[in-house]
Amino acid sequence: RARASRASLLGVDRVASGARVPRSSARRADSMQAPVAPPPPSPPASALPAATHEGKGWSFEADSRPLWHSSRIDDLGKEEQLCKVPDMFCGDALLRIRHESSGFELELNATDALRCCRWRPPPPPGTRPPRPASQTAPDTEEIDGPYLGAVRCQFADRWKPKSNSPDVKELEVMSDWTCSTPYWGSICGTKDSGKVPISEEATVEGLPMDLLRRRDEIHWYQEVLFWEDELDDNGLCRLSVRVRVMPTFWFVLLLCELRVDNVMIREVATRFFCAFGSDHVLREWTWKEATYEALRTRGVPLSDNPQISQTSIGTTLLEQADVRQQLRHKLLLGPPTVDSAAGCSTETSKD
Repeated sequence: RARASRASLLGVDRVASGARVPRSSARRADSMQAPVAPPPPSPPASALPAATHEGKGWSFEADSRPLWHSSRIDDLGKEEQLCKVPDMFCGDALLRIRHESSGFELELNATDALRCCRWRPPPPPGTRPPRPASQTAPDTEEIDGPYLGAVRCQFADRWKPKSNSPDVKELEVMSDWTCSTPYWGSICGTKDSGKVPISEEATVEGLPMDLLRRRDEIHWYQEVLFWEDELDDNGLCRLSVRVRVMPTFWFVLLLCELRVDNVMIREVATRFFCAFGSDHVLREWTWKEATYEALRTRGVPLSDNPQISQTSIGTTLLEQADVRQQLRHKLLLGPPTVDSAAGCSTETSKD
């Protein structure tokens, strides 16, 4: 895995011109318009000890866990009021990163990510971006409906009841049937054995792409699958996380990919970057989306496209023009300044 292509480790759409890539990746790129998506991670068949790594004042824990049995999935759906839980769900899987001197802690876990597919009741505070102003009702922070917008499958009109009988009622839906999530993780600090918010600042600082593409030695690399679901044969959704530790920095990619067949393709990517010795972690959250119609309009061949298959969702076909929303924040590593234990939400600077 230390020899995986830089494109797959970065989660970038294309390798920059002139960047060095493994020969096998170069041959594939020469034969296709879009890069081949890396194969999805596989969950272990049985529970294994978590993979850990320590260095430069940071500790890392990646815990790949087996798929849940149907009984646990059913129980979770009832407890969390979810209309759908992915068929392949690794509910105990997580990635945890901790900075020893400041108490900063980042946690990405499958169950919180799934809670962010729900809008009523709302998911845990701070685990997803605030809704845009256009999505909020007056005097409230929330409205009903998926954060990323409602999606209908290609057969929705055909399946809609044609009866006007008052006995035919639509079920109340409180979560996203596509299992696509705006989740960006939980972040907190520790102070006096309690958890306190971490200060964050909006920033225009982007990821250091030249540094990320450099072919330095990879000290530690892990992939963890959170879930995968075929949407009852209407597409494919997958959520996974990758982490790598390099000589001078660490980098995390949390990637949610969705394809609703003959309707649309969506990608929600949260990237975390931290240079060792820095006073902050950079978080970049990006939502991309395009309909099949939009892709055809710009000349993307969708029939027999190698990027669209049972394992490849097709998000490599998305471009910069497909970005719906992007947020960047500096997550400060300084000592927490809030005295009350308030969980792992964040305190956003107004500057």
